[in-house]
Amino acid sequence: MIAFTYTVIAIVFVTLGIGGIMYLDHRFSQSVGDRQFAIKGRRIETDDPFVRSQFRKFYALRVAWSLLLIVLLFVVVSHVG
Repeated sequence: MIAFTYTVIAIVFVTLGIGGIMYLDHRFSQSVGDRQFAIKGRRIETDDPFVRSQFRKFYALRVAWSLLLIVLLFVVVSHVG
C-alpha cells in the first residue's frame, strides 16, 4: 500500500512540475507577444528591455514554483506512513 501511495505522489508531483513550468513558459510567451527574442538555456538574447524584465520575472516564478514543489514534496512524504 505504501508503494502505491508513493507512486501516486510521484505521478502527481511530476505532472505538477512539468505542467507548472509549461504553463509559466506559455504565460511568458503571451506576455511578450510578437517581440523578437531567443532563449538559449538559461539566457535570453534580445535588445528589448521589456522582454528582459518579463524573462527575469517569469524565471523567478519558475524557480519559486520548483522550490515550492520540493518543500511540498517533503511535507507530503513525511506524512505518509
